[in-house]
Amino acid sequence: MSAPRWVDGNRFTLLENGEAYFPRVFEAIAAARHEVLLETFILFEDKVGLALHAALLSAARNGAKVDITIDGFGSPDLSPAFIGALTEAGVRVHVFDPGTRLFGWRTNLFRRMHRKIVVVDGERAFVGGINYSADHLADFGPEAKQDYAVELEGPLVAHIQRFVQQAIVEGRPGRSSSERRWFRRRAPPSALPPQAAAGAARRCSSRATTASTRRTSSATTAP
Repeated sequence: MSAPRWVDGNRFTLLENGEAYFPRVFEAIAAARHEVLLETFILFEDKVGLALHAALLSAARNGAKVDITIDGFGSPDLSPAFIGALTEAGVRVHVFDPGTRLFGWRTNLFRRMHRKIVVVDGERAFVGGINYSADHLADFGPEAKQDYAVELEGPLVAHIQRFVQQAIVEGRPGRSSSERRWFRRRAPPSALPPQAAAGAARRCSSRATTASTRRTSSATTAP
């Protein structure tokens, strides 16, 4: 693989902690007209996660194509209502390796997706270490995290955009990217969005029919 080529003509803005980062990135996402690409390790359903949720819905309602990739270990407890509202609005939710539990312990701890990237309309990008959780704000208390992100404008944004788009196409960050798998692990069909619930019901019916057919065939051929 060749070394990356230096790209001139970019503008960088350093954003310190959630106080500087969240208003900038949420404003950019909510105003998107064409495309939003987002990758993150942690997305919690707290005041920060809900603000991101609102911005993503705004972008989708503007007609933007919205893809988000979250890590299945870092973001394990989002509610069906939270995810369902996004998918019903047209947001594509990709989950990197949801993982399983073995005797109550999570597996695949070391195969994670830690990127924190946002690309808006191919014109602005945000890259850094800040997740979408309230512990990146000072009012969280003594355990609040210190971290940074960089806002980028210029030709480098196109490179970042292509990287995230290609990652989605190749399935590297989203081998388990269907929202159906996310919901199957967390909720019964009654809690699913209508389309996902119907699909789950069809699959259950198909499995029951197959099992019944096998039992009938076995009884017919038994000596």
